[in-house]
Amino acid sequence: CCGVQSEWRPFGPALALDSRAGPMARAPFASQELGSLTWRPSWLQMPTMEAGRPGSFAMTEGNGRSRQSSVVGPQTHRLPFKVMWGITLLVSVGMALLNFATILVIEFLVHFKFRTMQASITSSGVGLGILTLTGISMFYALLGVCMIQFIAPSCSGSGLPENKCYLNGSTMPGLFTKKTLGVRVATSILANAAGFPVGREGPTVTIGSNLAFLVSKWLAQPYLKEWVEVNHEARACALMVDEQRLAHTTRVACSVGGACAMAVIFNAPFGGFLYMFEEIASVAWPVELTFRVFVATMLCSLLSYALCYLIHSDIEEFVIYAEMPMNKEWEFRDIPVFIFVAAMLGVVTSLHTRAMLAVTVLRQRFTSRIRRLQPCARILETMFYAGLCALLSAVVSLFDSCAKKGSSDLQYVTFNCPEGEYNTVASLLVTTSHSSVKLLFSGNNAGEISAWSSILAFVTYFVLQVGLSGLPVPGGAFTATMLLGGLFGRSVGELCRDLGIVRTASGVYAVVGSAAMLCGFKQMTLASVLIVVECINDLRLAPVVMLGVAVSMTVNWQMNERGHDEEQIIRKNLPFLEGEAPHELDSEAALGICDPLPEEAILPPEASIVAVKRALLETQVLWFPIRDGPGSPCIGILGRARLEAALSATCGSDAARGSGRGPIEGIEPAEENLFEEKFDVEGDSYPDLFRRIVPGVDTLPLHCIMDPTPFTVVEDMPAPRLYALFTKVGERCVLVTSIRGELRGVISREGLVAATRRTHVLV
Repeated sequence: CCGVQSEWRPFGPALALDSRAGPMARAPFASQELGSLTWRPSWLQMPTMEAGRPGSFAMTEGNGRSRQSSVVGPQTHRLPFKVMWGITLLVSVGMALLNFATILVIEFLVHFKFRTMQASITSSGVGLGILTLTGISMFYALLGVCMIQFIAPSCSGSGLPENKCYLNGSTMPGLFTKKTLGVRVATSILANAAGFPVGREGPTVTIGSNLAFLVSKWLAQPYLKEWVEVNHEARACALMVDEQRLAHTTRVACSVGGACAMAVIFNAPFGGFLYMFEEIASVAWPVELTFRVFVATMLCSLLSYALCYLIHSDIEEFVIYAEMPMNKEWEFRDIPVFIFVAAMLGVVTSLHTRAMLAVTVLRQRFTSRIRRLQPCARILETMFYAGLCALLSAVVSLFDSCAKKGSSDLQYVTFNCPEGEYNTVASLLVTTSHSSVKLLFSGNNAGEISAWSSILAFVTYFVLQVGLSGLPVPGGAFTATMLLGGLFGRSVGELCRDLGIVRTASGVYAVVGSAAMLCGFKQMTLASVLIVVECINDLRLAPVVMLGVAVSMTVNWQMNERGHDEEQIIRKNLPFLEGEAPHELDSEAALGICDPLPEEAILPPEASIVAVKRALLETQVLWFPIRDGPGSPCIGILGRARLEAALSATCGSDAARGSGRGPIEGIEPAEENLFEEKFDVEGDSYPDLFRRIVPGVDTLPLHCIMDPTPFTVVEDMPAPRLYALFTKVGERCVLVTSIRGELRGVISREGLVAATRRTHVLV
């Protein structure tokens, strides 16, 4: 085929159409990618004779089967050693450099804002200083929200729920692109510089996954393509890409990127490892990922150290870790107080999560009522809320008295105090959240932060953090909840120390409170403990931190069934499957959870254009069974995206590229392919290329592009048994048949997600 002699090999179930080439003897210059409707000359594919290399010329039989792809499972990539480790190392180095650049920019913007404020206070009084702070914060917020509203609206939040769904095995179109990467980096910087009560953790984890996705796609995709013969008589070939192997590769890389992000933010390589392990869930954690994440986080942390020392800057204030020995001793008399703090914070974090979700719903309802004023209303609301955060933090700071600087030599904010003194509340609120947490965790500043100052800052920050929910601000609540827990724990510790109940430094109580608040919000245990312990650089506190996490989680689970991210996934109706089948499926069988499957959605191996159009009009159908005729067994299955791409290409290049005649009548345009970017080669067009390789003008050879070996289960199989096929094996759909092999229906991943949501009760 195509002028190349090669071995015929069967074709596997996971191959997705990437490009079509006409008979190369007649048109050696043309190729077309159906899955993404991408057009490029065939010589750009760089075909070789060796399978497993970029542009592999692994020829196949006319039925479209390839042995190379059929032997691998849905959670296997089979890529060369150098490719996967090249991806791992590039992602690690890239995240270290990107985080370092981000910190530099944030440092510059924050220092400019505070220097300008302090200069205004010195020259013209506190009033003008507060107005200056508010104005600069509103300007930063305006720049960020305009970028989100007009360039990438999907970057309006932390991105963690969507990222978690993608790592869980779901398809999230448009989540990881070059545009979203750039916008998320820029707006995350502006959100933190503006003084919103957020941290960098959520967006940075998503940024790490985004960067890893782009790198892995760039390096791995050439190794996952092969030529497949689709018409022996016409000697026609198609270039296919194995979508499942590519998806598995990108998910492995995204996990590495997310772990590196947490490692560089907290200087916690082990914490980053455990965070991604708990975020993905162990059932979806590939064995190879453990060592890759271990090496990547190690390299990323070492590069971050090297870059910080290279510039000799005070940039360490933006990273939470202890640089000097501190007094972290605790006594057994502290344990009852630790338990009290953790139990109280278990209640507080539950109320905090519920309040954030409630504010989000109220803001969504209000936004829908003024839809005509969008996006201007959204932009103004975000900008004025940034001003409110700055104004309220500054005004509340005026209620605190000035204190003389102690011997700890830590960085406090002078604000309205004379030289040599500082404002405690301003040091906790009118600064970055990382700097505040570092002050609270210190064991060398006992007595420098009073209980009253901590409580005042706690209430203010709690209100501002809850009120932010639902605004298009790319920030996470990871550090914010750590700060809230640290403020509460520090206030209790300082109060007990003043009353003579305990002698332990109040910074220890801040550490315990921070972990207790964080674990309740994220509903993570190991990651919360290890990240906090690595931040303070003292493993001696691990037992009491674990005690606080255990108590807080026990109380939190009595009030909230799920964490904040999981609740957002359900409210946004994002596709996500828990590691274990919910109890609600115990009484269900396979037949009871099948997707709707009208007769028009069942197609023959050689389908007419009319039949394909009629099938695609059934918009609720995601997978189309292929069988020879009524009553005959199913011989394969075909996904909607691939079928739409093939139909668009068959109807001409204008329909395929979404221009000229526009989309096919009665059919919505195909959803953007997550794995491909669309572009055209200027001046080149191949209007009827696909017709050359299709046997017949009005038919599509679906047997060439279908999955010929789908998973099949009998109709009476209990739903919990087949649940593992989706969560642990990574299947996208399964066929349901009778005991005699008659087709009964199809269960897709999306349909299974919908079945698990029927009995969910929102918090």
